[in-house]
Amino acid sequence: MITQKIQSLKNQTLPSSKDLGDNIDLKKHPKTYKGKVRDIIIHDDHLEMHHSDRLSAFDRAICDVPYKGIILCELTKFWFEHMESKGIPTHLISQPGPRTLKVKNCTPFKIEVIIRGYLAGSMQRAYLKGDREICGLTIPEGLNKFQKLPEPLITPTTKAAVYEHDENISEENLLKEGLATPEEWKTIKDMALKVYEYGRIHCEEKGWILVDTKYEFGKTSDGKIVIIDEVHTPDSSRFWQKETYEQRLKEDKEPVMFDKEFIRKELLAKGFDGHGDVPEIETSLIWELANRYVGITNELVGHSI
Repeated sequence: MITQKIQSLKNQTLPSSKDLGDNIDLKKHPKTYKGKVRDIIIHDDHLEMHHSDRLSAFDRAICDVPYKGIILCELTKFWFEHMESKGIPTHLISQPGPRTLKVKNCTPFKIEVIIRGYLAGSMQRAYLKGDREICGLTIPEGLNKFQKLPEPLITPTTKAAVYEHDENISEENLLKEGLATPEEWKTIKDMALKVYEYGRIHCEEKGWILVDTKYEFGKTSDGKIVIIDEVHTPDSSRFWQKETYEQRLKEDKEPVMFDKEFIRKELLAKGFDGHGDVPEIETSLIWELANRYVGITNELVGHSI
């Protein structure tokens, strides 16, 4: 099992991506797309979505994390199937390999739909500097670090080219720029809030808090809006431990985190926020992230992958 493999290799030299089966030759295929963490082979009626071991943060490539692609492929499949069971349409067709999902060929909306349930991440950093507005929304005064928001906020960003920075955008400007029609945007918002709520409930049952997350949506050839890309992975979401959350806030401590936030903090401590040269991440931290990813996935899917 991957869990035992990671534990046995922790602190050892990182294996190459090639040794882990994380290389596909995109040149062999006439239509392809290379994303930040996924390589896409494009067919007429479907896509092959290959999950690599690449880690991104602050919209930049950081390093490779062993087995990450296999872990995220398994978790994404789980969430897509979970959402389908709740009546939320996705682009999933099947899983032909440990790193690959076969999905419907959709036209993506050039929007990242970010839902925030707590004051965390970039919004917390901006809030502590005095900013009280994000994406045309006003954030209430008097919030403390890591505090739960009065209600979940949808803070969309534009979908930038690979390794370029996404930009916050208001609902008004999103519609003005034609990124979605009013009817499409209403459908997307309603679906996003439902997916977040289903994810929040499932995570709570596991003893976690789904803090915030990112969704992407597309339109099928027959005009149906579906959720695409990934759902509730450590790449796209923040997870905190529920049991200790309240007590740690009373002690002015940050929540116990189960995601890649500690890598972001390491990068920030080294003076990197998405600009300039990417600093090197210690091998032990990369293995720790791999261990967190597989632990999250095992818990969420209910068995060891």
